[in-house]
Amino acid sequence: MKSMHTLLKVAQKRMDELGIEAVRIGQHIEQLRMQEASILEREQSEVALATGDPALAMMLSAYRARIRMQTGEVRNEIAEKERLLAEVRVLLNQAYQEKAKFEQLIEQEAIRKATERATKDQAALDEVAINRAGFAK
Repeated sequence: MKSMHTLLKVAQKRMDELGIEAVRIGQHIEQLRMQEASILEREQSEVALATGDPALAMMLSAYRARIRMQTGEVRNEIAEKERLLAEVRVLLNQAYQEKAKFEQLIEQEAIRKATERATKDQAALDEVAINRAGFAK
């Protein structure tokens, strides 16, 4: 029975670790999205500046190409992190199911022991009743 409790604790610890990992990845995804938004905002302000200056307007296409490259890299990283987050969620679901199995096994063991104890107690009471009935005759 103690081994089941140990396995339950290990499963809970695994769930906790995976939950922390999922939160960490989620936060990183949010940081990347904010980084992408910052790049796009910076691009808009640079484009607005370049429309008024002919010298800057000539360099605008190269600048926009660099921005597309940067946002593409950030989007690729976001996609990779989202894929990793999906994997962690699958593992978290599996860990939850494993923990639930251990909880169920522990509960079944407790029920079995309680039933055995009640059966032994009833047998002892029956024996006492039989002995008393035998002495009364």
